[in-house]
Amino acid sequence: MVVRLGWEGERVRLATIDVGTNTALLLISEWKDNRLIEVYNGVGFVRLGEGMDASGRVSDDALARLQAVLFSHMEAIRRFDAAHIIITGTSASRDAQDGHRIHTLVRNMTGTEFTILSGEEEAKVTYLGAVAGMPESTLRSFLGETITVIDVGGGSTEFVQGKGEDIHFKKSLNMGSVRMTERFFSSQPAQGEEIESGRAHFQSMMKESLAGSLPSRYCIGASGTPIILSLLHTGLKELSDAESAVSMSVSELDAWSRRLFGMTRSEVTALYPSKMKGRADVLPAGVLILLEALTYLRSERLFVSPFGVRHGVALRYFLESSS
Repeated sequence: MVVRLGWEGERVRLATIDVGTNTALLLISEWKDNRLIEVYNGVGFVRLGEGMDASGRVSDDALARLQAVLFSHMEAIRRFDAAHIIITGTSASRDAQDGHRIHTLVRNMTGTEFTILSGEEEAKVTYLGAVAGMPESTLRSFLGETITVIDVGGGSTEFVQGKGEDIHFKKSLNMGSVRMTERFFSSQPAQGEEIESGRAHFQSMMKESLAGSLPSRYCIGASGTPIILSLLHTGLKELSDAESAVSMSVSELDAWSRRLFGMTRSEVTALYPSKMKGRADVLPAGVLILLEALTYLRSERLFVSPFGVRHGVALRYFLESSS
């Protein structure tokens, strides 16, 4: 659902908000020279899926966090004169038995209808965004290769395979970093048997759901988990500071997984305090999901894209508007 805010200009600005299980992410963008230009990014931690795996319902505290984040995002949207707003929800919004409460809150706070993406829709826009966020030189090196985009969300993990712009496989698995943490890891550091239980469960899910996928030499990670991990791995302050595409090998992912699972929450936070708010407790699970995904797909490296769902939604809007 698109809402006009009354501003029109030669270059239209679009606001897209991705309401996920752990975060509500804002992108304000423009379309220039046939590509997406980021104007502003806003991050808000809502943990909308807190306790939902057990209760099936969204908590009052989670709604209060979402309300505060939406208030902040709307201030930014007005400040940057965005002409249109699109707000989408993913795993937690799909799963909530009382999802009407999320719809009502979003509509009241923004004046915008709330669109819940199906798992397959989420996978499509994730692929579109992730690929668009990669350097052209890296994309050229992928020519002829089956590429898998992996989006580790809080409640689900999306797998999308394709060559170039052509998608030939997509699947959403109902297991993300928040859900895995709540279901398997009762402490931090996690116990060895907890880690193995989480690992075995996700391996079983992949074996059942990804049977139609192909081996993928290279994967692209498109979510907070690979982005934060890439900053830890490289020491960069922002992914945009990299001179070329950031990537990690499977052995490097394995080393990070072992390291993170051996740390307390405060120790994980201390690795990068400004980036770990709302992530320190679920990052180990997210990295484990990435590691197991690459192992299953027989991948060599994980490349990291700064673009995700909100970028894919924006790209789809601009491409459809210009056609």
